[in-house]
Amino acid sequence: MTAARAPQPARPELLGTPPPPVRRDPMVLTWVAAVAISTFGDAVWTVALAWTAAHLLPPAVAGAVIGIEMLPQAALVLFGGVVADRWDPRKVLVAGQVARATVLVVGALAWRAGLDGAPTLFAVALCFGAAAGLTTPSGSALVRQVVDPDDFRTVLGWNQVLSRVTRLLGAPVGGVLVATGGPVAAMLLDAATFAVIALVLGIVVEARFALPRAAQLRWRDSFADGVDYLRRSPTARVFVTGLTALNVFVSPVIALGLALRVDGAGWGPHWLGIADGALAAGAIVGSMAAIRWQPLHSARVGFQVLVLQGVGLAVVGVASLPVVLAGMATVGATAGLASVWLSAAFLRAVDPTYTGRVSSVTSLGDLTLMPLSMPVLGALAGASSVLTATAAFGLSMSALCVLFATRRSIAALV
Repeated sequence: MTAARAPQPARPELLGTPPPPVRRDPMVLTWVAAVAISTFGDAVWTVALAWTAAHLLPPAVAGAVIGIEMLPQAALVLFGGVVADRWDPRKVLVAGQVARATVLVVGALAWRAGLDGAPTLFAVALCFGAAAGLTTPSGSALVRQVVDPDDFRTVLGWNQVLSRVTRLLGAPVGGVLVATGGPVAAMLLDAATFAVIALVLGIVVEARFALPRAAQLRWRDSFADGVDYLRRSPTARVFVTGLTALNVFVSPVIALGLALRVDGAGWGPHWLGIADGALAAGAIVGSMAAIRWQPLHSARVGFQVLVLQGVGLAVVGVASLPVVLAGMATVGATAGLASVWLSAAFLRAVDPTYTGRVSSVTSLGDLTLMPLSMPVLGALAGASSVLTATAAFGLSMSALCVLFATRRSIAALV
């Protein structure tokens, strides 16, 4: 007997003339390029911030500077989800880019004026976190306003590929800039990239599809309505739970577990970089494959692919260099495939009225659960072995993905 197909959302109302094919759509292509430029700037600043903090500050203060951005982001992201579902997401994103560019320019001026220490770095990081929390959920809402649902997979895939490539390119540029011009050069470069995407969003990008807005007059009611939607929508609950839980298992292994294995085996730090490169290369190849190949039930197949990713995570703890490299490449390739399919399926399946609020819950899970899971893996590795820790995380993820892939609300999605 065939399972009943989950109800699919109605196609959005077109506000003007139909857009051209997405691969020849100048507006979408310009927007995707601007996002890639901004990602490049973020990578430059991330490396420059880490180096500056580690070079100038005590280790504990440096760690606080690097991690403090997550606190205001976590505190404000649910509010940002309400903002995304009530206001024009394009205008919200423009305001966010302008705010971050302004913060960086002010930070650069303060640094040049002699305020070259922890207070300036803390102020920049806190302002960035606040801006990210308030505006990040609007990104998902904007995709629904600009891109035809049939093209979600293609556009999200482009973003995934370009994001990974520009991060790979931006990291060494950040190192060179901070070495030659200090953090001021990196701040100004990142500010320029924020200005670029703000101009593109303000001048080039325009809404093509109607996006329902939250009807509640009070913010509290909008938030409560979003919580109620999660209660009554099993599909949205599975996506939120699944996408949040996956990062809880993946990030500790590829960050801490890999470092523990490389250090414990005495292979040398250069192999840590090579293993990270294998992950990045696999992710780029996986995302490119996901753009070209669209399975019929993309959500179910996405979770099935992540069962294999759990196996790749498990073998990262094996004391064999070829096995670790194969495991990291597997994690990257499966992440590239699944992230494109699941992100597109998420946008198609969730009621557009609640896009911002649902995506904000997923972001909050990432921000709060990932930092907690890192010490758990470290403690488990210390109490037993690195392989035991990575196997526990990886195989737990595989089991969870089997559960998600077989849920009726996911299996029936087209």
